[in-house]
Amino acid sequence: MTGYTYKGAVDMSKGNKKSKKPLLFIILAVLIAAGLFLLFNAKKEADSDKLFTMSTNAERVEYLNSKGWIVNPDPVSTTDIVIPSEFNDTYKSYNDLQQSQGFDLSQYKGKEAVLYTYEVLNYPDYPKNVVANLVVINDRLVAADITLQGENGFTAGISDS
Repeated sequence: MTGYTYKGAVDMSKGNKKSKKPLLFIILAVLIAAGLFLLFNAKKEADSDKLFTMSTNAERVEYLNSKGWIVNPDPVSTTDIVIPSEFNDTYKSYNDLQQSQGFDLSQYKGKEAVLYTYEVLNYPDYPKNVVANLVVINDRLVAADITLQGENGFTAGISDS
């Protein structure tokens, strides 16, 4: 019975090579997918950083225009401010508004900032006394709002209309 091979026997040396190929393919596919995810996520973060850079007046006006606001390109005021280290009810409410827009002032408590205020020329039903406020720290936008000044005024998100 020499040369006889049992039909139910498995040749382990060949089986291992075949089973490694699908595993290597799966690992390679996972690595490629992870690389693409990181690449696209990094690009998305870089693009959002460009959107929120506020180093020049032109960038601030462009940002407001991108949100649908036509503003006088010369700021009404530029004011150095300090974000309070403790928020009172008014600041808590304002920060809730900011958080709804993707900002969060709580991480800037006690920090110096610049408040840029622009006259809004196209707010519906209010041709006057509406301003856009941009709070900037280190050329980065950290808060933004639209405010109707006066007795019956309001403050809304930068994208609300």
